[in-house]
Amino acid sequence: MASTEIVPVDTQQFEVGLARLKREADAIVVKDQQTYVAACQIALDARSYVKDVKGKMNPGIVKAKALVDSLKNDLFKWITPAEQIDSIVSQKAEAWKRAEREAAERERQRLQREAEAKAREVAEMERRMAEEQARFMRAEREKELEAQRKAGEINKREQARLAKIAAEEEAAAKKLAAEQAVQTAAAVPEIRVEPSVPKVAGIKARVNWKFRIVDANKIPHLFLMPDEVAIGQEVRRLKDKAKAEEVIPGIEVWSEDGI
Repeated sequence: MASTEIVPVDTQQFEVGLARLKREADAIVVKDQQTYVAACQIALDARSYVKDVKGKMNPGIVKAKALVDSLKNDLFKWITPAEQIDSIVSQKAEAWKRAEREAAERERQRLQREAEAKAREVAEMERRMAEEQARFMRAEREKELEAQRKAGEINKREQARLAKIAAEEEAAAKKLAAEQAVQTAAAVPEIRVEPSVPKVAGIKARVNWKFRIVDANKIPHLFLMPDEVAIGQEVRRLKDKAKAEEVIPGIEVWSEDGI
């Protein structure tokens, strides 16, 4: 079995090499072919330095990773079964809670329908009573007018005019009664029925709202995100500023030199 002991690496040599590279990098001024070659050599030295550091430190990293992996395996060995138990009983409890919520909603809808039906009955009854009262008032007024005509207090033309007014008042009263009936039928408060789910200490009641995309073409622009990975792949494939900007409108393309 390979040793898992991690041997410390002497980093003093790294400090010396890094300090030298930094001095050379700070001092170099690239102004001609000679200094360009010198700058490239510093870059190559830096890359060699990185390779050397990795070569000396990676073995320790590998051993540390192996130790961490071993500890994680032990951790998961003991907590995974408990998490599975948690998941099993949580799903059962959530299924019952969901059924209770659905039952409460069905009961709420039933009570709401009953309340709305009752309100419509009351509104219709009040409308009929108001209409009957309006008809009675109009009939009584017509009797009074007929009596006044016979007594010579008014003539037939005046009787007809006043009877027309009484009929208009009846029609207005019926219209008002119909409008009030609509308002009465609509004025039903929203009924609430809470599911009978007990509170359990340590369990936080929550409702998880989720979604699925059914028509991506209808999603507002605010909730869309450009695929930068795909754009980058296409730009690198084309290797042409004008062509890439033509194929993918809305982007600016440029190239940068590297060594």
